[in-house]
Amino acid sequence: MFEGIKIENYIAILIDKIENSFLVWSNLFELLLFLFLLVATYFLTKLLYKHVDQLLDKIEALNERKRFRIIDQLLYPLILMILVGIYYVIAASFNLPSVIISIAGNLVSAWLVVKVITLFFPRNRMFRFLSAFIWIIAALRILNIYQETLNLLDSLAFNSGNLRISLLLIIKTVIIFSILFWLAGKLSRLVTNRIDSSDDLTPSIKVLLNKIARFLIFTSAILFTLSGVGVNLSAFAFLGGAIGVGLGFGLQKIVSNFISGIIILVDKSIKPGDVVEIGNVYGWVRKLDIRFVSVVTRSGKEFLIPNEDFITKEVINWSYSDELVRVDAEVGVSYDSDLRQVQELMMQAIEEKERILTDPAPNVLLIEFGDSSVNFELRFWISDPRNGIQNIRSQVLLSIWDSFKENNVEIPFPQRDYHLKSLPDELNNFFNENKELKQKNNVEDNSKPDNKDQADNDQEEINRDLKNS
Repeated sequence: MFEGIKIENYIAILIDKIENSFLVWSNLFELLLFLFLLVATYFLTKLLYKHVDQLLDKIEALNERKRFRIIDQLLYPLILMILVGIYYVIAASFNLPSVIISIAGNLVSAWLVVKVITLFFPRNRMFRFLSAFIWIIAALRILNIYQETLNLLDSLAFNSGNLRISLLLIIKTVIIFSILFWLAGKLSRLVTNRIDSSDDLTPSIKVLLNKIARFLIFTSAILFTLSGVGVNLSAFAFLGGAIGVGLGFGLQKIVSNFISGIIILVDKSIKPGDVVEIGNVYGWVRKLDIRFVSVVTRSGKEFLIPNEDFITKEVINWSYSDELVRVDAEVGVSYDSDLRQVQELMMQAIEEKERILTDPAPNVLLIEFGDSSVNFELRFWISDPRNGIQNIRSQVLLSIWDSFKENNVEIPFPQRDYHLKSLPDELNNFFNENKELKQKNNVEDNSKPDNKDQADNDQEEINRDLKNS
């Protein structure tokens, strides 16, 4: 539970400090003096601007834009801090009042530090956070309530077993962890760049070393944070049992994938850039991560496959030992074809293909006398399976098709002849009924006079009558 909040006392101290430090007529002289220093600093800045610019111009790394930013942001607060420091030394030597000047010195120092931070890291959130923190510290010291504020924050606390957690401890932890985490990120990127730039390490070893380095750096940042705020690490010993239970149940798959990833990196079975096939996924390995392997397909899809699958399932690594891959293309031709000519045409179909290697040499084999065709197999090699296998096979088959058409080589399709020895009773009855009906119709047609013959007889009688008349 909270030990006791002394906010009322803190507010009373704050009011007393303000009344005794600021609301005093004797400080009017210092206030006017500080205003004079501000005006003097302005004219000195204008006077020294060109001379400072000439000095910075001798530095080759600074262009005109950078020189302007440095002078514009740093020259004025730097001169003001020097003037305030000079007066502070004089005041200490001759026992002159220096309450306001001391406050001004703290403000100017904080202002200069913030200016330096924003100059070199203008868009960094970490340094914006530090700038705000510096202003808060400066304000507390100006009001001379820095220690009282720390005491108040430390009084807002509760106990958890043997561990005392106060608001001051939490703030310290956040600040120290933020700084160490930022430094750890910078150090991690530096180490990663050094490892990646090494020509003596394989891609798998680089990934493994990067993972180990990141783990050690960020773990150290967490431990240093806890140690820096005075936390007894033995107080967290009870977490070991909870973590063990979590690993046994909820984190089982995560741990399995992590261990599988380490195994993959150590045995070098999968490396960045390898062309792999697992299940229905075919593509090249883009990245090995702690939990998964990133595989990019020819269609641009990126599959994040768990590391465990590469250990427990069947994986085809097309580029495990080398980049050479043999591609087979089967073609069937008619039995009437000239088989020697077919072999020559198939070899000619791959002559102008850039991706097809001449060593190992391509080959055409007669593999089977099929039911409807004579089957050949064209075998050729490529060294870039990452660029696709089906596409080069398709190009070769199209070239073979064009070559066969030009030379009248037939690619047959399966044909079957069926001979019916008997029919089911239903079909026999159907055909018999149709046959009887057809015969009956023929008899009726024969019993009727032929309309054409009758017409001819009538015409002959008419012709005879005309002749007799």
